[in-house]
Amino acid sequence: MLVVPRSCDFLVIGAGVIGITIAWELRRRYGVRVCVIDKEAAVGMHASGRNSGVLHAGVYYKPHSLKARLCVEGNKRMRDYCRDRGIPLNEHGKVIVTRKEAELTALRELYERARSNGVTVALLDAAELKEIEPCARTVGQALYVKETSVVDPQQVMKSLANEAVKDGVEFRLRCTWEGFAGMDQVRTSQGALSYGYLVNCAGLFADQVAHAHGVGTQYKILPFRGQFYRLRPESKVKVRGNIYPVPDLRNPFLGIHFTARPNGDVTMGPSALPLFGREQYEGLTGVTASDCLTMLGFLTRLWSRNQDHFRSIAWTELKKLSRRGFFHEARGLVKGLVQEDLLIGKSPGIRAQLVDMQTSELTSDFVVEHGSYSTHVLNAVSPAFTSSLPFAEYVVNLIKEKVQ
Repeated sequence: MLVVPRSCDFLVIGAGVIGITIAWELRRRYGVRVCVIDKEAAVGMHASGRNSGVLHAGVYYKPHSLKARLCVEGNKRMRDYCRDRGIPLNEHGKVIVTRKEAELTALRELYERARSNGVTVALLDAAELKEIEPCARTVGQALYVKETSVVDPQQVMKSLANEAVKDGVEFRLRCTWEGFAGMDQVRTSQGALSYGYLVNCAGLFADQVAHAHGVGTQYKILPFRGQFYRLRPESKVKVRGNIYPVPDLRNPFLGIHFTARPNGDVTMGPSALPLFGREQYEGLTGVTASDCLTMLGFLTRLWSRNQDHFRSIAWTELKKLSRRGFFHEARGLVKGLVQEDLLIGKSPGIRAQLVDMQTSELTSDFVVEHGSYSTHVLNAVSPAFTSSLPFAEYVVNLIKEKVQ
């Protein structure tokens, strides 16, 4: 009988921040052969390399949730990681401001959540806010989050990948997952690969990989594109750290915000536009009939039910599609902004938002499910970048419990 040698002990699909950190943790912990495949020519080509670079502190997440616990720890560890490796950080923190008195209740809810999660925060009056962010505007009070920082996500991705390679993780780039080929084998554009255990970190395509393994069939990934603008350098608006609005706590999007990046640029965004293709970065490129039908059906259900005031949220997002609408949303956060201050920003990112199709609900917390000899990271949206180092340990611990 011919015995075909195994390609690797652990096969990780997806070279985003979650795939790389899990692969690195598996290699360091067990010293076995770990291989990461990705269809792109470089790591972090999608959400991991296209996000705003904000290292969240853990303000928004319900106490005791997985997101809260991993974000708080991840923030500290990612900041330490960047300092140790000389990766630039903007550590001026974040202010969350109110645009009307009705938002003060939600602001105080964030204050209580932050304290419960062990985050250093302070409620500011107008004078105190001016000391931290002179151009920010608020009604009544603002919340200061000291531990929020900003990095260049692409620098972090390159560093993580290089260290993983040095520790023995193998990468096969331009290698597209094409399907499940049996209990321990997948089809790829570079031929069949056999494995002892599979870890699905495929981001925008994580549901397709999971469904091929009979896992998470009630879930689907719906893509939302985040459009950014860049603040004109000559603008009267000066931003030291981050200026955020009070979000609508009923949905997972944080709204347009100002972020001062380590290189001195200030970005504004993102919007949250539902898409008809998982990689619809521009125009109709990447649109598929399947994704189009899924998104249309989902939006129709949400519109008809109007759950959590979906119609008002949708209308707010639609207004941001135009430069003028985006400006009107952004100017409520700062003093002195004019429409000419908005320059075309960096390449947009696409959020891989998991939806429970049985309930038509956007899934807010991280979701990890298991199949036969496989683990599937189905929902790893923000703050996954911030949380990636402890999140990798969490997933590897789950794998250990499953295979014992």
